[in-house]
Amino acid sequence: MQAVSVTNGSPEPFVGPTNGRLRAARFLGVHVALLVAALVATPFLRLLPAELAGLHHFGPFIALALAGAIALSFNRSRAAIAIACLAGAYGLHAGGSLRSEDAFTAVFVAVPLLLAGISLLRERGVFNRYGIRRLAVLGGVVAFVAATVSNGTWAWLAGAHPALFEPVFGGRLSLVAMLAVVLAAAGAAWSLWTRTTSIDAALVLSVLAFGTGGLLFDLTHGYGWMIGTAAACITVGVLQDAYRLAFVDELTGLGGRRALNEKLLTLGDRYTIAMVDVDHFKHVNDDFGHDTGDQVLRMIAAHLSRAGGGGRAYRYGGEEFAVVFPGKTVRDAVPHLEALRTSVEDYRMQLRGEDRPGESDEGRVRRGHGSRSNILKVTISIGVAERDTRHQDPDQVLRLADQALYRAKNRGRNRLSR
Repeated sequence: MQAVSVTNGSPEPFVGPTNGRLRAARFLGVHVALLVAALVATPFLRLLPAELAGLHHFGPFIALALAGAIALSFNRSRAAIAIACLAGAYGLHAGGSLRSEDAFTAVFVAVPLLLAGISLLRERGVFNRYGIRRLAVLGGVVAFVAATVSNGTWAWLAGAHPALFEPVFGGRLSLVAMLAVVLAAAGAAWSLWTRTTSIDAALVLSVLAFGTGGLLFDLTHGYGWMIGTAAACITVGVLQDAYRLAFVDELTGLGGRRALNEKLLTLGDRYTIAMVDVDHFKHVNDDFGHDTGDQVLRMIAAHLSRAGGGGRAYRYGGEEFAVVFPGKTVRDAVPHLEALRTSVEDYRMQLRGEDRPGESDEGRVRRGHGSRSNILKVTISIGVAERDTRHQDPDQVLRLADQALYRAKNRGRNRLSR
């Protein structure tokens, strides 16, 4: 079976419709905004009315409890364990244990590194043997850190390497703790770069928020406020992840069937819907394998995601897609749909043999220079319909577009039908 790399007359590999790096940047931007907003609000904490003063103490616990409940509800073990770490760290503060410099330094070294370690784990759920093992490991790490504090290890280290235990920026956070925060943030950022998930973005910012809490430790309620901010980041990360699973098609990055249904409920009095189908897709899977078929679907989705005229593409199911044009008539949408059809028709997919390098420099040089027999071309058929006085319901218009699609396929494929 041959592998596939997708080109358009150049040696550069095909990039899917949802750029993972851009998605990661969007996730990260949301959490950065949360942290910045929390920092801006920090000076105003003392203005909280006296009758709400209890929120300074209990607010972080409420935020942690909410984040933990959401993580458990969505069976997200990494988020749940991260919340457990933060809750333990804040519980030590509430109990007065962080008054000791040794305990303070140990917590602000261990917790960021734990959060970074959590970010490197695969998501395997909470309520299974993997979740139990991870909680056991967490318990073991906590016991080890507690033992090093109680037996004087941290005091010995401070005496042996005083420069590392000197406070930075005039606060209590030591240089070694700051280095741990920086290292942990880098590790969590690497995980975000490679996996591009919202929970990874949340873990990056939870490390930074926790470290900021150490810098603000001597500010009244500053530490608790940053703990609450870290919990809020994790809550948002879990909810973003749940939204992605519910509304975004994992293979193509387009909105899925549920997202399409939501969109149809918001359309006004004028709109056009197009149904798109990949021609002879079964033959692609049979002849070249499902991996190549998946690449074809990603390529088609990439083209559809760039539809002009305000069109929004969704994966309808299998090899079928839908493109919705709010506020447009068929006449408005047809030129953009024809442009999509011809752009797919003109695209070339270079099949790569098993002995062909994939990512090496040699592969990049050779990519795009294969024989014509190794070129795979695909086409699409399109059916389009608009809302009118007889068909006012979006489901009716969708069915009309589907009927038009079948007419396009019956007339020879690689064409548009109304």
